[in-house]
Amino acid sequence: MKAKLVFAIAALTLAGFATADEGIAWEDLNKEQQHVLSSFSETWSSLAPARQETLSHGADRWTKMAPGQRDAAQQRFQQWRNLPPARRDMVRNRYQQFRKLPEDEQKRLRENVQRFQRMPAERRQQLRDRYRDLSPEQRQRMRERMTDRPRQGARD
Repeated sequence: MKAKLVFAIAALTLAGFATADEGIAWEDLNKEQQHVLSSFSETWSSLAPARQETLSHGADRWTKMAPGQRDAAQQRFQQWRNLPPARRDMVRNRYQQFRKLPEDEQKRLRENVQRFQRMPAERRQQLRDRYRDLSPEQRQRMRERMTDRPRQGARD
C-alpha cells in the first residue's frame, strides 16, 4: 500500500513538471482569461510556457479588479508605454535594485514615498526645487547622510 502511495505522489509530481514544461493550452483558460487575453489567441501556443503562466495570472488579477483599479492600471500602463526606452531601462534597473534590498528597507522606502505623496502639492514642489538646486556633490552627501542615519518613526 505504501509503495502505491509513493508511486502515485511521484506520478503526480512528474505530471506537474510535464504540464509546466508544456505550458497552458488556450482551451484550459477560463472564459474571463480568454476574453482578457484575446489578442494572444492566435499566437498563444507559440508563447513560452513561462510567458503563458505570467499572462494567465495577470488575466486572473485583472478580472478580480474593481473598475477604478482597472482604470488606474490602464493609465499606469499608458504612462509606461509613453516613456522613452532609456527611461524604461532606468526604471527596470531601479526596480531590480529595490527588490534586492532587505524587506525592512523596502518597507521604509514605501513609507517615505507614501508620506511624500500625502504632502500638499506646494510642499512636494518645494522639496523637488530644493533638491534640483543642489550640486551633484551636495546630492551625494545628502544621500549618504540619509543612508547612514538611524531609522526613526515617520515625521510629518
